[in-house]
Amino acid sequence: MNDPDNAQRTRERVILVVLASLALTTMFVEIMLVPALPAMVQDFPKDVNWIPWVLSIYMLVGAVVTPLVGRLGDMHGKKRVLIVVMVIYLVALLGGGFSITISEALFGAPSIFVLLFFRALQGIGMGMFTLAFGIVRDTFPPAKVPMAIGIISSMFALGVSIGLIGGGWITSVGRWNDAFYVVTAPFLVLTIASAYLIKEPPVSARGTLDIPGAFLLGSGVFLFLLSLVQGEEQGWSSAGFIAPIVLSAILLAAFVLVERRAREPIMRPSLFRSRGILGANVVALFVGMTMFMVFQTLPFFLMTPRPAGGLFGLEDTLQVGIYMMPNAISTLIFSAIGGMQARRTGAFKVLIAGMATMSIGFVSLIFLHSTFLELALSQVILGAGIALCMVSLVNAVVESCPKSEFGVASGMNTLFRIIGGSIGPVLATAILASNAVAFGSMVLYTEAGYVQAWTVGLLFAIIGLLAGIFLRPRESCSVEDLASDGRGPA
Repeated sequence: MNDPDNAQRTRERVILVVLASLALTTMFVEIMLVPALPAMVQDFPKDVNWIPWVLSIYMLVGAVVTPLVGRLGDMHGKKRVLIVVMVIYLVALLGGGFSITISEALFGAPSIFVLLFFRALQGIGMGMFTLAFGIVRDTFPPAKVPMAIGIISSMFALGVSIGLIGGGWITSVGRWNDAFYVVTAPFLVLTIASAYLIKEPPVSARGTLDIPGAFLLGSGVFLFLLSLVQGEEQGWSSAGFIAPIVLSAILLAAFVLVERRAREPIMRPSLFRSRGILGANVVALFVGMTMFMVFQTLPFFLMTPRPAGGLFGLEDTLQVGIYMMPNAISTLIFSAIGGMQARRTGAFKVLIAGMATMSIGFVSLIFLHSTFLELALSQVILGAGIALCMVSLVNAVVESCPKSEFGVASGMNTLFRIIGGSIGPVLATAILASNAVAFGSMVLYTEAGYVQAWTVGLLFAIIGLLAGIFLRPRESCSVEDLASDGRGPA
């Protein structure tokens, strides 16, 4: 005779394995391109200023689409929407791999804008995380929800670890677009597994999509990023910088007004009355910015030729991955430590510790980057900070909101982190570009430019730390306590 409880536990484990693998694979795809960024310059020499958008466009589209995808999941079924999004993501992976071939067929030469189109399409996949958290919330018993969310969140850190090394190796033995081919097959397997192994939770809501809000938010952030690119190219007092940044401010102000009146806003203003939710969202913004400022700058720093003043002069992406391995190993170790500590003492304390560690890491990177041992030490500290922040962000929201609001609140938190992730690479490159020098036919960044970028990263990490300290909930408790007394997500 079948044991219903045993069957339920088996179903939960299967769902958790599938969703955790999904988070791992998706984060691997995002990070695998980091070691290859300098190599992309060789394929798109006329579009150097658009290289940071390879990371940013993915995050920007994800910021706009994630809350809409989450709402579609509530309206039409989370599993159904998840499968649709995964199919779109699969097509985008193939498009990224064939982007050079497609652009040569269309335009007669490689065009980075074809790659950016498919990277933008991949950004839709960011909505998979909100759907995954929602499926866990609807499927698991309340006491197990924080644990399951913590495991899925830790896969983000593991994906970073594997992506840096795996991406470096893949692009060293082939080309950067080969990385897309490598992940296509396992992602296809995950798509099929999700279709057959995940049970559709009941449809939880009916309503409308906040299309105006999404348009205003996406346009506002895009114009802000565009102003950074234009400012570097045309000057910070030029119309190319001033016009888009002013228009960005107008659109973002309009976004705030629209959200106050929308029936189903993608960013619910009333939730910001909670100190904890406000603090978690502000910290999430700076986590995204600082993390991707590191990932954008280090590969270029490591591959700057020694004759041009570079300290390491690495020649291929595998070496870049190896030199970034301390970051990956530290991220892997501290994601496990942070997850356990968050369940015992509360996620907000771990989040604050993560931002403090990130701040120390930037100080170390600014002053200690002349040898491999110095750089390794800096990366260990930064990796620890990244891991502590990543595994605690969502559960910091769990600590701060009623269970009926968890879906919207967690989606908002993801939104802020993604917006920060879209700003970080473009901002870092704008700082580097203002410190560029000519070296033969190449334009390279100076050590002073990297130090300036890392100094800005330090400033952002400190702001995030202060936000975590002063906006944390007045009464902090562990996620396990929240689950046991019924106040956690259900």
